[in-house]
Amino acid sequence: MRQGLESSTIFSLVADPPALPGRDPLGHAGLDMATLVDGETRHACAIRKLSAAGATLQFGEDVTTDEALALDLGNGQSLPGSLAWTQDGVAGFVFDKPIDVIGTLARRLAGLPAERRQLPRIEIHQTVSIAQDGRTEFTRSRNISQGGASIETRRLYEAGDPVQISFDGLRPIDGVIKWASDGQAGIGFAEPLAWQVLMPWLRQVQQTPTHPIRLGIHHEPGLIPDARAIELDVPARVREGVHWWNVQLRALTNQLVEFESRAPFTPGTQLWIALPHIGGAPASVIEGAGNRFVCEFRLPLRAGDIQLIAGGAAA
Repeated sequence: MRQGLESSTIFSLVADPPALPGRDPLGHAGLDMATLVDGETRHACAIRKLSAAGATLQFGEDVTTDEALALDLGNGQSLPGSLAWTQDGVAGFVFDKPIDVIGTLARRLAGLPAERRQLPRIEIHQTVSIAQDGRTEFTRSRNISQGGASIETRRLYEAGDPVQISFDGLRPIDGVIKWASDGQAGIGFAEPLAWQVLMPWLRQVQQTPTHPIRLGIHHEPGLIPDARAIELDVPARVREGVHWWNVQLRALTNQLVEFESRAPFTPGTQLWIALPHIGGAPASVIEGAGNRFVCEFRLPLRAGDIQLIAGGAAA
């Protein structure tokens, strides 16, 4: 694996087998290099994408074989597997057993001096929130790097628009839209994330089971046993210590709030809930079922606060 400063190889936390891609116009430019070992024969290749299930490889020659193979990486790892498909110098290599993508990436970084360690793009599909001009959109990330992120979006952003993006488990990050087209947008971070921050977070994401946030009002019974509870469908955020999580508010009374989240909260967890239009309030988790949770506010909300939240949700 090439040990350069920057890499165009995509390390993916989406554990799908390698799919047939289009031809990469950049060729081998910037990609991590590896060797495909076929008995006594060694084929130099470039890694376009690496996931837990396999790798998309690019060759300067045609490679076809039904034999057991191994993919030797520059960090010393040798990964046994087989070719699933080949097309125009590109091949899908499927590992015999899933690999630890973040561990592989950590071994790659360990081979570099500390001052030259820089993470490549990490493919990660996670619910994120984008805040702009007092509005919040829930959408899905496509990838993240130390300097920015790519997202899917239904909003019409313009290059230069200031935004704030929130990944579950990270602090909200200020940034600016760099490009937007075809339902996607790229965000450049105002301050790059240090790899010492990003690596532990990626490890946590890889290891933690998640529940996707489902948008839209659901007619299943709520957890708040109060017929006067106001039904909501509002994106918001909660803070647990230094970590922020995206949530979807589902119901509200002056003492209780119900929300949906992918975070594994347990009863007694102390949170700060950022409520729209009124700022926020401290609360503690008292009940959870699946990915829905009920929290009790430390101090009851005022009637005017509830009206502001409900009125903003209706608008």
